[in-house]
Amino acid sequence: MLKISRLKDRIEPLVHFLIWSSFFMVMWLQVRTLGPFRKVDGSIYPPLIWNTLLSMLLFYCNALYLIPRFFSRQRFTWYIASLTGIYVGIVLINTTVDHFYAISLFSSEKEPLFAEVNANLISKFLILSLSLGYGLTKNWVISNKLQQQLVSENLNTQLKYLKAQINPHFLFNTLNMAYASAVKSNDEPTADIIEKISGFMRYVLYESNEDQVLLEKELLYIDNYINLQLQRLSPEIAGKVKYEVKGDYQSFTIAPMILIPFIENVFKHGIMLSKEPEMSISLSIHSGVLLFESKNLKNHSPVGPGKAHSGIGMKNVKERLLLMYPNQYSLEINDGDDFFQVTLEIQLKPVHV
Repeated sequence: MLKISRLKDRIEPLVHFLIWSSFFMVMWLQVRTLGPFRKVDGSIYPPLIWNTLLSMLLFYCNALYLIPRFFSRQRFTWYIASLTGIYVGIVLINTTVDHFYAISLFSSEKEPLFAEVNANLISKFLILSLSLGYGLTKNWVISNKLQQQLVSENLNTQLKYLKAQINPHFLFNTLNMAYASAVKSNDEPTADIIEKISGFMRYVLYESNEDQVLLEKELLYIDNYINLQLQRLSPEIAGKVKYEVKGDYQSFTIAPMILIPFIENVFKHGIMLSKEPEMSISLSIHSGVLLFESKNLKNHSPVGPGKAHSGIGMKNVKERLLLMYPNQYSLEINDGDDFFQVTLEIQLKPVHV
C-alpha cells in the first residue's frame, strides 16, 4: 500500500509535466504555422513561455486555492468574485504583454487589439474550465479519503468506549451514592461537584459518540467544566478568568469534544502561584461560523501529570479537525515565550429539523 501511494505521488507531477509540455508544443506549432509569428531564430519562445506560465498560474490558483478555500466551503460569492478578478487580470496582463511587447518585437505583422483580447479570453476560459474539472475532482477525492478515515476513526473510538464502559457504570453508582450522602449531610458544594462530574461522564460516554452534537449541549458541557475548574480556585484567582459566549448557539451542531483540549490547556498551564493569572476564553457564533479564542500566560513548570500529555491532546484535536472539518476551519496557535494563544474558526453545520 505504501509503495502504491508513493507511485501515485510520483505519477501525478509527471502527468502535469507532460500535459503542460504538450500545451507548449501545441502553441509552438500554431505560432510557427499561423499568425504573424514567422521568425525561426528563437525569438518566439519568450511569448510562448510567459503565456504558458500565466495559463499555469490561472489553472493552479483556481484548482488548488480558490476551490478548496471558497467553493468547498460554499462561499460561492467570494469564489466567483475572486475567480473573475484573477481571470480578467491574467487576460489583461497577457494581452498587454502580447500587444505592446511580443507583437512589436517578435512579429512581422500587427494584429488588432480586440483580436488579441478575444483570443486570450477564449484560451484562458478553456484553461479555466479544465482547472475547474481538475480542482473539483481532486477536492472530491481528498474529501472522500478523509471521510473514510473518519469512519475508521469513529469505529475505533466506539470500540474503545465499549471497552471502557464496564468500570464507568460502577463509578456512576459510586458517584450517585456519594451525591446522596452529600445531600443528606447538607454539603451542597460537594453535592454540586459530584453532580457536575457525573454529568461530564454521562456526556462523554453516551452523548458524544455521534459525529455531531447540538452546539448548545457542547457549550453546556464546557460551561460546567469551566465552573468546576473555577470552584477549585481561590475567589481572587477565579475572578481573573475571563469567559464569555456570544451569538446564536441553538441553531447549529458541532463535533463533540473538539474545543475542550484547548480549554483544558488554559487551566492546566495558565495557573501560577508566583503571579496573577491572565486567562481568557471566548466563543462567538456569527453567520454560522464559530470563533474560539483562548489566551493564557505560560507556566514553564506546570504541576501534575498533564504536562506529558498536553502535546498528545493538541495533536489529536488537530487530526480531528482535519477529518471532521476538511477545508472548513482555520487554526492559528501562537506559542510565544510568555503567552499561549489559540484562534480557531469553524464553519458550523445547521440543525436539521
